[in-house]
Amino acid sequence: MSVVYPSREWMEALVKKVNSDERFKTVGATFEADFLLTVLLDEEALKEYQIPEKMAGLISILKMLPPEKWAKFKGKPEEKFIEKLGLKLDEILRDPLIVDRLDINELARRLASVKLEEIKGAGLSLHMEIKHGEIKRFEPVAPGEKTEARFKIIGGYSAFKQVVQGKADLIQLIASGKLKFQGDLGYVMRHLAAIKRFADLMASIPVR
Repeated sequence: MSVVYPSREWMEALVKKVNSDERFKTVGATFEADFLLTVLLDEEALKEYQIPEKMAGLISILKMLPPEKWAKFKGKPEEKFIEKLGLKLDEILRDPLIVDRLDINELARRLASVKLEEIKGAGLSLHMEIKHGEIKRFEPVAPGEKTEARFKIIGGYSAFKQVVQGKADLIQLIASGKLKFQGDLGYVMRHLAAIKRFADLMASIPVR
C-alpha cells in the first residue's frame, strides 16, 4: 500500500521498514549518528501541496509537534508560510486544537496564490537518530532545535523527494550541491554499506 510523502504515515512506515530489516542491523551495527534534515519549500513543493492529500500529509507531521513547540515558529519564515495559509500563529498557540479542525481543501486552495519569494527559507525539519542498525527516534522539530546534531542535511523538497523515491543518490546530490551537508563526511563514507541499505529500504516504500 502506498503512502503520502511527506506524512506521519510515511515516517512510521520508514521506521517499521528499517527496524525490521536484518541486513540493516548487520551493516549498520557500528553506525551511530543523528541527522537534522531540513526540507525547504521550493516550486515543486508549492505545486504538490495544492493537492489536498499532500497538504494533509504535511499537516499530519506538524500535528506531531507538542503545542509549546509552535512558539518557535514566531518570527521565522515558517510563520510567514502559516500566515499565507490564512492561519494565525498566535491563535494556534492559544488553542492548539485549531490544527485538528483545519479545512485541508481550503489550505490547499490558498497555496495556489503563494509565491516562493514570499516564504523564502521556510521548510520542514526532521530529526532522526540511528544506532546499532535501528532508527531510535524520528520526529519533526521546530526551528532552532537539534542544531547540535552530528550531521545536517539541507535542501529543497524536490531533491529530498528524489532520494525518497530512489531516483537519485544522496552522496551524489551532496557532491553536486543540490543538498548541503554538514558533518564528518569521512565517517559517512566509511559506513556506505549502511547508508546504501538505508536508502534502498526507504526507496522500497511506495509513495504517492
